[in-house]
Amino acid sequence: MTSRTLLSIASLAAGIGLAIGPVGTTSAQNSNSLRDLVGARAAGGESDLESRGYTFITGAPAYGGSKAGFWWNASSRNCVRVETFDGKFRSITEATSAQCNQHSSGSNSERNTAAAIIGAAAIAAAIAHKNNAHDNKADSGGQYDLGYNDGLHNAPYYNPGRSDAYSSGYQAGVDQRSRNISYHGGTGGYDRVDHRPAQVTCTSVGGKYTECAIPGGGDIVMKQQLSKANCTKNETWGETGDGVYVKDGCRAIFEAMP
Repeated sequence: MTSRTLLSIASLAAGIGLAIGPVGTTSAQNSNSLRDLVGARAAGGESDLESRGYTFITGAPAYGGSKAGFWWNASSRNCVRVETFDGKFRSITEATSAQCNQHSSGSNSERNTAAAIIGAAAIAAAIAHKNNAHDNKADSGGQYDLGYNDGLHNAPYYNPGRSDAYSSGYQAGVDQRSRNISYHGGTGGYDRVDHRPAQVTCTSVGGKYTECAIPGGGDIVMKQQLSKANCTKNETWGETGDGVYVKDGCRAIFEAMP
């Protein structure tokens, strides 16, 4: 590609940018508000999109065996691209009104400007592809979001198309994951917590006084009498400092209540 050609493309893009000013801010904000649906099952996610005012417009095959669907919100006049893979939403990114078969406004001049932007992007993409700048035909915005989602959830790096957008997104996802778990000490393991009350069977052998320890402490109750001899609290059984005592032939199951 010659320097003259690069200069022409840069001048065209700059001219269009000056003509219409910054674009895509509201759209990006709207797509970010849908990020909670990434990873959701497609059926439930589509219902959620509809409940948020979006209508499905069109779909097409996408990179890596996934499918891309374009959804339009008539209230906010916003179009988003939803990529689905293996029955789940893999990414949700902003898209142009034209991709949802909509016009951004009723003005002919603005329609022409939008067409010029799309045309300029198509020309730039064609020239880049011709010069082997990339061999990935997928939408770069979608690839960034895919990489971000993989990095965020510690999924293996999967970038067979060698997309720079995917690579940048993956690193951003890894960085965000590190920030999200910055509180973690980095070590694993857990302690088993047994919430069942501690029990013990205590027996007065030969009618003798006998003490039985019950771990855990707490108030002690008799759960079941096992002897023919009566087991009466403070007469033939009672609490000690760390358990229970029995006497006069009492035999029973005791439980320490936390």
